[in-house]
Amino acid sequence: MTSLTILSTDLPLAPVFGLVGLAGQLTWPLLRQRQSILTAQIGIAGCYATQYALMDQWSGMGVCLVGATQSTIALLAGDKPWLSRMGFAFIPVALILAYLTWCGLPSLLATSACCLIMLGRMQRDILRMRAVMLTASPFGIGYDLSVGALAGLTGAILSFAIGAAALRREWISRQRAMVAA
Repeated sequence: MTSLTILSTDLPLAPVFGLVGLAGQLTWPLLRQRQSILTAQIGIAGCYATQYALMDQWSGMGVCLVGATQSTIALLAGDKPWLSRMGFAFIPVALILAYLTWCGLPSLLATSACCLIMLGRMQRDILRMRAVMLTASPFGIGYDLSVGALAGLTGAILSFAIGAAALRREWISRQRAMVAA
């Protein structure tokens, strides 16, 4: 039994971090600026990484930390495309972590969700960013189902619904702008 397992049985911290991550996950799709979205995702990834670690779900923890690091670099990159493209370097890191923490289907689902989200973060266009990130939702939902992360599952489902509505809002706004121009 690891010290994190002992800690998680003495203090129910995993659900607390999961609920904080859930709050962030419900908020980020409502944000309209790339910088705000990335900042929120750093916090969300940190909370979920802690939750998964307390649950002994190392693949989930690993990909969350890789995602948080990639979000930080994407945020710092700003308008520097060359620095933004460094995000591609994190995909092999996520794959290596999946290999090192392999536990079957959960590892596959966590890594798939992480890689799709990372590809989304590298998009400069907010509409494209949202669309690519939404493709990760079924994998995140599957992961949370497979490991029993109720807060993460709730967040993944609700975030998908809110994200789809935000994508629709962006699409309509863009269409109106094109007609007006």
